[in-house]
Amino acid sequence: MAIDLAFIPCKTESGTAEIRTRALKLESRLRLLLIQIDGRKRIADLLAIVGDSTNDTVIEDLRKLRELGLIGWDDSLASQRKSSATQ
Repeated sequence: MAIDLAFIPCKTESGTAEIRTRALKLESRLRLLLIQIDGRKRIADLLAIVGDSTNDTVIEDLRKLRELGLIGWDDSLASQRKSSATQ
């Protein structure tokens, strides 16, 4: 399934704890991406910030962080923003 670049990921409580504790010993690339996620930046913004990786790599990293329960995003909010923008 394709990820909507308008989604705004945010850290979960587990994600915030991981930043503090480093318990999962994430690869540096994943940790840096997790740090950038602040609940305000869209996925498109994160792709622009993480310029040293391909978009596919960043998308896979986001999926991995989500699978680990470190981030989440509300698909319905992104859909609402899109429909509001087209009106």
